[in-house]
Amino acid sequence: MGRYLSILILGVAAALSTTILPQLLALAVSLAGNITPAFGNTRGQINLVMLVVLAWSVRAELSSAFVWAFVGGILIDLFSILPLGASSAGLLIIAYFANGVARQVYRVRVFTILAMTLLATVFLYAFTFAALLLLGNQYDFLAQLRMVLLPTLFYNLVVCIPIYGLIRVVQRRVWAGGSEFAGSLTRAAGARH
Repeated sequence: MGRYLSILILGVAAALSTTILPQLLALAVSLAGNITPAFGNTRGQINLVMLVVLAWSVRAELSSAFVWAFVGGILIDLFSILPLGASSAGLLIIAYFANGVARQVYRVRVFTILAMTLLATVFLYAFTFAALLLLGNQYDFLAQLRMVLLPTLFYNLVVCIPIYGLIRVVQRRVWAGGSEFAGSLTRAAGARH
């Protein structure tokens, strides 16, 4: 169930990340730019697909996390200028390490989610930046750092905890529904014999 649900959730996240969220973020930044000039000229975005994959990978099996990372990466690449599979490769690495860290830590705390979000954002940005450079695009690294990476880090850190909570609710529903379904099958099979 979670694998099919990934297409729906990640598709909505990718579509929101490329259509509605940039406009809402631009509006919020322009309003904040009137108060704080530091937000005046930024190009950062909320990487909603990365946050969803990260949140799913923390509590799910590794194979399920890989499915979510692969589907999410393909959907990101369909909406961007990146070569198909570039984001998938980066998200697969993020899912692997997030799942590994979560398996080593007894309880995933807020600090752990924030640290993983920070590292995942920097890694995915560097990974996609390298992919764009390999395609022959030229960028000013310091300007990209100041105008894109730092605001993206800030936005991702602000929304990572609500995204994690939402994904936990979805996971509980999916896993509870699967166990109820499996339990009803075993009860029905037992009733026949």
